[in-house]
Amino acid sequence: MQMNVSLTPELHDIVQRKVKSGLYSNASEVIRASIRNLEKEEQKQNSWNTLNKLLEDAADSGRSESTLDDIVNRVIKQNE
Repeated sequence: MQMNVSLTPELHDIVQRKVKSGLYSNASEVIRASIRNLEKEEQKQNSWNTLNKLLEDAADSGRSESTLDDIVNRVIKQNE
């Protein structure tokens, strides 16, 4: 599928430098790689947001009366 995009002169220069470096064969490869990296970064950020929310929820839930050994033993029994 084809799509035309407009780039600022600065972004155009970056794309051209990447192609001239030999790392990419053409501008389309640079743009595709950039979009894939953008998607990976977004997924990473979503994972961090989820983790931070879980940690906040855990902190807000209060202190547990269980010891670390109690928790480990409970997990082991659940997985048996």
